[in-house]
Amino acid sequence: MAKKLNIFFSNSISSHKWGGGEKWMVTAAKGLSDRGHHVMVSGKGNSIFLSNARDKGLNIIPLNFFEDYSPFKIWHTKQILQREQVDVIVLNLKKDIRVAGIAARMANVPVIIARNGIQLFRDIWKHKKTAGLVDGIITNTKSIRDTYNQFPWMDGEKTKVIYNGISLNGAVAPMNIHKIWNIPEDHLIIVAAGRLTIQKGFDLLIEAVNQLKDNEVPFSVLIAGTGKERNKLKRQIEKNELGHRIKLIGFQHELSRVIQAADFVIMPSRHEGMPNVAMESMALGKPVFASNVNGVPELIQHRQSGYIIEKLTVDQIASAIRFGLEHHENEEIKHWGIEAKNQIANHFTLNSMLDQLESYFYTHMNQPHR
Repeated sequence: MAKKLNIFFSNSISSHKWGGGEKWMVTAAKGLSDRGHHVMVSGKGNSIFLSNARDKGLNIIPLNFFEDYSPFKIWHTKQILQREQVDVIVLNLKKDIRVAGIAARMANVPVIIARNGIQLFRDIWKHKKTAGLVDGIITNTKSIRDTYNQFPWMDGEKTKVIYNGISLNGAVAPMNIHKIWNIPEDHLIIVAAGRLTIQKGFDLLIEAVNQLKDNEVPFSVLIAGTGKERNKLKRQIEKNELGHRIKLIGFQHELSRVIQAADFVIMPSRHEGMPNVAMESMALGKPVFASNVNGVPELIQHRQSGYIIEKLTVDQIASAIRFGLEHHENEEIKHWGIEAKNQIANHFTLNSMLDQLESYFYTHMNQPHR
């Protein structure tokens, strides 16, 4: 039996931010802990990230990284890594590499890994130097791996694709979203979810809905999430007189129940890695309409397990919504949900992700630093 590992996750994300990368880290840390590994999670002391890790029963270590190459923070982190006899360190942001990654080198941590859920490196000297501090890079899409491998200085064996994994928890009780948000019973409901930032494209979604004001099939849109663009999106909704049609419903602790009650899920993102909301919706058997970014073509087959919006324009988003509304009772769209569930069950389970992580860590344990 392989020995259990001491695994250290470092994520210096801002205190108020919580996104796909943070969710992945907590999920991976919890899963590896449940498998018997000794797992530690570090982040800013008052961060949502660290709070969620604590709520999962994980061992947390508050570490505040505010600047790159901080000598004191590097020394302090080195002491922790040596004390805990860390075997593997998994780093989130470039700042984590430039502090905890350097500390890991100094502490002789055997395996130093960066995890990129979105493309963090570009073909510039500074990023070449940063990437050189790690033994490997885990990413969740082939598109990011292929982009990295186009850099002339990147070792083609350095980046490993490990798809995000989610738990398949079976049936989820749908929320009565018509009643809760005062939506007419004859309306089809489209759900979008994510941080309210420009990245997620909710501004484009609002404009697309504005084009469909007179659509014969009645519908409403719920946008779940919080973020700095909330007031701007609210003003955009009011300007277009869409308050009866689009509702900003804030952060939802039971998002899966909202999705389960929806007719469609839409993801009009400008960029993503491997989108969690799309994956979770597919696992629930919901038709997903997603923009053609990064990992989406690896997740969805167009008009077989969902709908890919080829060009991210207001017209294309409106066209996708119109297609869903006009064909919502067709066998084709009903079949998407079946294929979507199969896709997740076959390629994107939590157990598969954890198996690959363990294998990757053990393989690197016996190799010199790259």
